[in-house]
Amino acid sequence: MAAEFMAQKEKIAGINIADGVVSATHVVRRGRKKIVLTHAGWMEYAPDATDEEIVQVIRKLWKKTRMPTRTVCCGMHTRSMCLKYFRYPDLAPRELQSALNLEAEETLQLPPDEIALDWHLNRPKSDPYTSSGEQLHGFLVAVEKKEVNRQLNLLKRAGLYPVITDVGSTSICNTYLALRGDKVNQNNAVCIVNLSRFNADISILYNDHYIYPRTIISRSSEWATKVQYLIENISDALLYYHVKVDKAPVTQLVLTGFVPDDPEFMNQVHDSIGLPTEVWTPAKDENFQVAPKLDAEVGDEVLSPLMTVSLGLGLRDD
Repeated sequence: MAAEFMAQKEKIAGINIADGVVSATHVVRRGRKKIVLTHAGWMEYAPDATDEEIVQVIRKLWKKTRMPTRTVCCGMHTRSMCLKYFRYPDLAPRELQSALNLEAEETLQLPPDEIALDWHLNRPKSDPYTSSGEQLHGFLVAVEKKEVNRQLNLLKRAGLYPVITDVGSTSICNTYLALRGDKVNQNNAVCIVNLSRFNADISILYNDHYIYPRTIISRSSEWATKVQYLIENISDALLYYHVKVDKAPVTQLVLTGFVPDDPEFMNQVHDSIGLPTEVWTPAKDENFQVAPKLDAEVGDEVLSPLMTVSLGLGLRDD
């Protein structure tokens, strides 16, 4: 169904529901790298909000932003999600799904009929599978079906039509590739860390669209007080990438989202990791534009870190 809509160039908005906030965006491309934000906004909901209350917030947000479509790509967030890198040196492509099913069952400890799963294969765009002789490698995403069904039902009750579900890691990578794709190639990899209120998506982006992802959870929203925990997990991801993936060297660390303003935070991350470190706000990127009408209506609201993931979700229509 998603492929059918994409083939028809159906307008797709990105919507992210997490950490007490619903955010939504609609973007269009202008040329190879320019992105124009045409509609955007966010609204908060109470931590203990009922499903019906969240549905009402979604409806209000759609009315407030005057979204041009009800077809959406939605972000998936749950603490029980399995996000796992895999590498199979001797597996035939036809056997991949069976192998990943077993990985998901073992990790989630659930029967197969209760698991929803998908995967991203790291392979050249010109190579449908392994004609170039590369191993099957990429990452698995698996979650309990009832979590997916709950979110899809929320959107449908709000009058939206979800055709794609994505996760934070790939959403951020979508945005980075769209705006700065020339910085990632066979000789240069980038580690992108998106901080939300309670999570951090760590994604190493290499060889054009290859991804090594990891997600960590904070027990509080204050990343300024969790800097050592964050540093340890970034270091672990970089080490695993070097040992298990060993492709292009990581030459830059990019932080985005809810990055603490304290310069000492950045200094500590930079000094500990030892890579050139940058704070990146996608909506302020030189290749990003806000439509004049939207800018006049909401101003700096669309530059909020709350919008970072939904921007990437909104790019899934091409």
